[in-house]
Formats: sequence, structure tokens, C-alpha cells
Amino acid sequence: MKFRLKTDEHRRLPLDMSKVNQYCSRWKPHTTIEIEIARRRQKHSDPQRAFYWAVIIPQFCEELGYDQDEYELFHRQLKITYYNVNPDKKGIYRNKDIPAVFANDSDKNVKERTDFMEWVLRKASENGIYIDTGDLFESATQR
Repeated sequence: MKFRLKTDEHRRLPLDMSKVNQYCSRWKPHTTIEIEIARRRQKHSDPQRAFYWAVIIPQFCEELGYDQDEYELFHRQLKITYYNVNPDKKGIYRNKDIPAVFANDSDKNVKERTDFMEWVLRKASENGIYIDTGDLFESATQR
């Protein structure tokens, strides 16, 4: 059972326990129930991020033989190559050294994201991979 509540002026939840009890009546007595209260946060959608993860990365990885679980690793490798990141003295690429491309708190603007996506598309074509973007690329990069 999921529901949303809004606190009143006294910061209390107007919860109608009769509905909750009715829902819980289908279970055996003494059933343990876990309840989580969390503050709702606004999700920011980014059409470039959505396009990159839904169209470009799956087609690129599929052609190279990567599994869906390896998309994040492949994306990380692309960022390391694009930003020309050097490993530390132990040969490890640290996350703090690899810039974020699509993060909400990133200072990257639309142009830099578009440049990265175009570079990935060129990289795919260098490997003989055609990624069908249609007119979607134009609509995702125009904001």
C-alpha cells in the first residue's frame, strides 16, 4: 500500500487509520509490517540524460557485446577517454577525478553535454557501429 500525505500547519499527518487497518486485515495476526516515512523530493528530468541512457548507450553496448549490467562501466570508460583522465600513482581511476556529465549538481551546460554525446556517436561510428538516433537527437539536445 502506497499513499502520499501532506502535513498540516502543525506538522502532523492526517492519517486515516481505518483504511490502513482495512488493508492490513488481509494478513495473519501478528504480521510484521515495515513502514517508511520519507520526504518527497522533486525529480528533475533531463532529456539529454534520458536520450543518452535509453538510445545511445544501449545500442552502442549491444553492438560491442556488453550486458545491461555493464552499461555504467562502459559509460565510465567513455568519460575517462573523453576527458583524458589519468590514473593515480597506483594505476586506479578515482571517481573524484572523473567529471560528471549528466549529474544534477553538475556544472556542465547543455553544449558540453551535447559535445560529449556527439563524441560518443563519432566513437561508435569509428568502431563501425551505426546508432539510429533519427530526429530524437536534435530534440533531446535542444533546450
